[in-house]
Amino acid sequence: MGSTTTGGAGLESLWLDVQMWQPLRGVLHPISEIECDIPDPLPEGFDEWHDWAEACLLEVARRDGWQHGRYTYTIQERDGTDHPVRDLGKDVWDYE
Repeated sequence: MGSTTTGGAGLESLWLDVQMWQPLRGVLHPISEIECDIPDPLPEGFDEWHDWAEACLLEVARRDGWQHGRYTYTIQERDGTDHPVRDLGKDVWDYE
């Protein structure tokens, strides 16, 4: 994740905003917005946030039959109307 911040007291909801890398076009394509359960306790640092996000992505990818490939994601805190409030981190995930 490029960056992560914690201090999750009062988080309303966490989402993963996911895009898939399309190598033939050389662009990212929006693929999904996934609402996730807020982990308790909140992850601390890059590795824990990455592991949490990867577990969420893997569950959805298997359930929905995603193509194998490279995805990018942004972990977002969203308000009660599902609008992004702040980004908590970003990273790349290779689904194999």
